[in-house]
Amino acid sequence: MANNKFEVIVIGGGPAGMSAALVLGRSRIHALVINTETPRNAVTKHSHGFLTQDGKHPTEIFKEAKQQLNKYKSVTYKNEKAIDLKKIEGGFQVKTESKVYTSKRVVIATGHKDNIESIGIDGLVEVYGKSVYPCPFCDGFEMADKKLAVIGDATKAPMFSKVISHWSNDVIVFTNGNKVVDLDLKKELKSKNIDIIEDKITKLHSSKGELLSIELEGGRSIDREGGFLPDTHSSESTSFAQKMKIPTEEGKFGMSAYIIDENKETMVKGLYIIGDAQTGWSGVAVSVAEGSKVGSAITHQIIMEKWAF
Repeated sequence: MANNKFEVIVIGGGPAGMSAALVLGRSRIHALVINTETPRNAVTKHSHGFLTQDGKHPTEIFKEAKQQLNKYKSVTYKNEKAIDLKKIEGGFQVKTESKVYTSKRVVIATGHKDNIESIGIDGLVEVYGKSVYPCPFCDGFEMADKKLAVIGDATKAPMFSKVISHWSNDVIVFTNGNKVVDLDLKKELKSKNIDIIEDKITKLHSSKGELLSIELEGGRSIDREGGFLPDTHSSESTSFAQKMKIPTEEGKFGMSAYIIDENKETMVKGLYIIGDAQTGWSGVAVSVAEGSKVGSAITHQIIMEKWAF
């Protein structure tokens, strides 16, 4: 293939994108991976829930994935930033900060980015990914039986606390100045010994990323050892899918999800979306599975196209 022309371009090198590239490489498909190497989960200490990789740091998993991908000569890896994607005759054009690439198929695996600072709580950035997390399936085991806080708005936080209470019997909901209007929900949580504190949060106090207490307006301080966020104010890392006008539907946790078929392909023929880029939140194991599935699906499509000639 020409230096800038590929059968498939994978934009994003997280668990989803690297998994897709691995399958494509094993299928001897000429693929390009474009990756900025700025993963969403870099702030956390460990990655969990992915069989054989449980407890490893995300950068360690990525390093190993990158090394294993080197074996497959049909796959080219570029540590670059994709800045534009557009449909052209016979496929797509992907522009980076230094070069232009073309391919018949493109996989968007660029994920989401969390915007913790925009939540506006002093001290939250310091504990995020260290003792305050978004996913109990990823980090609930380590936080089990601790004094936990669920920090969020008056709708999501109380509902999310039901899930968090599976891991701890000491859960307090902090709505940061928002009033919970659902009195039946408040009563239900109270019956399960889950308190709701509606005071404005002044500051989260911590030591080396470990949450110690939550200070409220008026000076009251509540001891907590960790917590969870139902909403990280995340946004898409790129606007490629939006630019392609891919339709969305309501997904899990009230987030929008791009509409794809069973092969992860969108309404735009040859354009696929996987992992967090599609749903907003997938988790490592699910993202790897989606990457594997799209790699296999694309391989089957290419085989059938060649078979027809």
